[in-house]
Order: sequence, then C-alpha cells, then structure tokens
Amino acid sequence: VVLGLLVLLARPFVPGVFDADPQVAEQLLGPLLVVALLQPVAGVVFVLDGVLIGAGDQRYLAWAGLWTTLAYLPVALAVTLSGGGLAMLWLALGVWMGARFLALGLRARGGAWLVIGA
Repeated sequence: VVLGLLVLLARPFVPGVFDADPQVAEQLLGPLLVVALLQPVAGVVFVLDGVLIGAGDQRYLAWAGLWTTLAYLPVALAVTLSGGGLAMLWLALGVWMGARFLALGLRARGGAWLVIGA
C-alpha cells in the first residue's frame, strides 16, 4: 500500500524523468495510475510466492502459473487487437495478478502446502 501511494504521489513527476515531451508524459500518467493501484495485490502475491517457494510447493506454483497465464492471455490479446493502449495492457496484467492473488491466496488458506520434510 505504501509503495502504491508513493507511485501515486510521484506519478505527475515520473514521466519527466523519461522524456520532456508533454505528449509522452501524458501517455505515462494512465499506466502509472494502474501500477499504483496494483501494488497492494502485487505485494501479497509476491509474498505468497516466496512463502510457497520456501515451503517447497513448486508443483502447485507451476500449475497455478499455467492457469493464471491462461486467464491473462485472452485479455492481453483483446487489448492488443483492440488497440487499447498501455494503460489497458497494464489492466490486463492486473487480471493476471488478480488471478494469481486468488490462486495463491486459496492455497495459503489451506494446509496442503504445510508439509514438513517433504
């Protein structure tokens, strides 16, 4: 949440670091808003990745990765085919992150990954 707020606060200034052209800066404002909003979900996903990797739950992570990517690909393809732009592509990435949040959150709530010595 803190990182998301920092991105949100820095959003008006960050585009100028990459290019002084106002049109380029305008193009980056939308994607940066999406990036800021996705930070809390991404933080939970990355922590659960680490916990499940540490627990040796790679098989589940591999299958979850496959299924969540299959959820993401049609959305990303639709954005690309419709010319949705960079912010929409980041929203498509948000679909993937949301699917991973669901898959990893459900796994963490259960006890199947809590196997000692496996």
